[in-house]
Amino acid sequence: MSFLQQSLLWGLFAASIPIIIHLLNRRRHRTVQWAAMEFLLKATRESRGKKKLKYLIILACRTLAIAALIFAIARPLVGGFLGWGGGKIDTVILILDRSSSMEQFSPGSTLSKRESALASVHQSLKELDSPRLVLIDSASGKAQDVPSPDALQELTATSATDTQSSIPVLISSAIDYILDNTPGRAEIWVASDLQQSDWAPEQGRWDAIQAGISDLPQDTTLRILSLPSPAKENTAVRVHAARRSGEELVLDIELKRSHNDGPSSIPVTYSLNGTRSSDKVTVNGQTYQFQKRLPLGKREGVGHGFVAIPSDSNPRDNVAYFAYGEDAPTATYIVSEGGESPTWLSLASAPPGFEKQQSIQLDPSKAHQIKWAQAALVIWQAPMPEGPVAQEFSRYIESGGAAVMLPPRGDSNRSFLGLSWGELSNAPRGQYFIVDQWDHADGPLRDGMEGTPVPVPRLKAIKRRNIDGEALTLASWDDKQPFLVRRTLGEGTAVFVSTLPDYTWSNLGDADVLLPAIQRMIAVGDTRFGSAFAAIAGSQQSFTSHGENRSRLDTYAKSNSSNAPYEAGVWKLGDRLIASNRPATEDQWQILTQNQLDQMLEDIPYKLFEDQGQADSLTREIWRAFLIATLVFLITEALLCLQPKIKKS
Repeated sequence: MSFLQQSLLWGLFAASIPIIIHLLNRRRHRTVQWAAMEFLLKATRESRGKKKLKYLIILACRTLAIAALIFAIARPLVGGFLGWGGGKIDTVILILDRSSSMEQFSPGSTLSKRESALASVHQSLKELDSPRLVLIDSASGKAQDVPSPDALQELTATSATDTQSSIPVLISSAIDYILDNTPGRAEIWVASDLQQSDWAPEQGRWDAIQAGISDLPQDTTLRILSLPSPAKENTAVRVHAARRSGEELVLDIELKRSHNDGPSSIPVTYSLNGTRSSDKVTVNGQTYQFQKRLPLGKREGVGHGFVAIPSDSNPRDNVAYFAYGEDAPTATYIVSEGGESPTWLSLASAPPGFEKQQSIQLDPSKAHQIKWAQAALVIWQAPMPEGPVAQEFSRYIESGGAAVMLPPRGDSNRSFLGLSWGELSNAPRGQYFIVDQWDHADGPLRDGMEGTPVPVPRLKAIKRRNIDGEALTLASWDDKQPFLVRRTLGEGTAVFVSTLPDYTWSNLGDADVLLPAIQRMIAVGDTRFGSAFAAIAGSQQSFTSHGENRSRLDTYAKSNSSNAPYEAGVWKLGDRLIASNRPATEDQWQILTQNQLDQMLEDIPYKLFEDQGQADSLTREIWRAFLIATLVFLITEALLCLQPKIKKS
């Protein structure tokens, strides 16, 4: 419970007036012993206890009546969001999560989580006598004054988007706003669905946030309006890649369900350059990946489209957009010391029948001849690069390129991307190094589109080099040493493999493992050639540059022009064609636990309120209840003061 007029609570001292009067009256009368009265006192002693209890009840009623009246005048508020304590609020800084996951419908409601939060905040602000409201929305990240709570739901800055949120950044912005302005007694309200990817509990930024709130010149309360209901009966669609292959367009599509209730048939609609088609896909499990080939015919140049599924509990993740360009040859550069390795690597990177793929072999001394702008994949089997080549290599990876790093035959103390090759290990005579653990869902050894695993257990090695340094292990040998690790740099990826496709080292040269791994790395690097057509909603690419005009090309939905950079769709921005989509993190539906929230806000006295999606006020005044209590106490006191009727004999 809190009070709008907290200063009036000093009036509670007036509740002691009946007690003071009672004590003063007791001092007015002095007891005198009188023998004649002893008989009368003995006669009335039995009824004295009842009279004393009655008088104490009258005294309590008078005291409570005054206290209840003071409480009513102070205008008490109740509600889990505002909690206990606090007085009049001068400024409310509202942090609104506008990520696409906030468009999920609240349970038992026709409102989305975002709409439900706005309605609750609107009603609460009105009951708080409409303090000054400052809005910081997650899409723009900018602070703006809202003239009235009635305008809150009509603002473009509170509408739906396909972006993601960074709650730590937004809270830091609120702290900066308080420091740079004079908002008086301020409170920070955070309206969010507590999705882990938006709150980033693993970030070290939370320590700085705790220190920032503690160092504010005035005590500032952090209140969290959470809408944490997990996604139910929700399916998301995503297009991972769109590429031309002859007279066809190949789409890599993923369907992800929030539930796993057995197989279900999902209608899927495909739109390609305005022409629509559809079919049904059977999904068994929570995630299903598949390829769809759409005919292009003789059409040349760029194109676009979308993949959509029926609307469910969150319509924002029921569509994915794509755009594509010309089909360009794929070049793989193989830098090798020689031996058998480059032969097998060349076959894996440009196998027979793959006319659009080519491999170019280079000696390490000629690595400067690599045409980085045309390379989809660079395979490096030599001591780690150094000097200008290493710098060019790093820039290539950072811009979205892919690299496969293989160990040199001799020892080398060079490092690249923070990793280096360790000492050479040989398996005991008659034994092999066997890979017994690998990531089936991620990396070049992941399972195929239909769930078929790569036959990694067939790989046997008698030689390997240790991989020194910190990286994500995607596969490991049976003695827990890493076989394949991954390092990311900017938009690109490099994987390090601890053995060679050379039969004096291993049977990696067999097509069972090497072919799918290399082809998948080529696909990773090839996406950078289509990256000019892809953008994340709300990113810099989705905004117009000077002199560019915006127009929407797809026919799936219409957009508000001022909100367009934050919405998914296919856009023509001047001469640019981009397909803008929600971030992949918005399809990660894990919710923060109470323990995680407590650890992140360990030194911050925050208040948490869970909105059930009914758009009710977060608080309500109860002064009427205290006025009624005052009246009840006064009537009770009056009844007790009535003298009993004397019966006539």
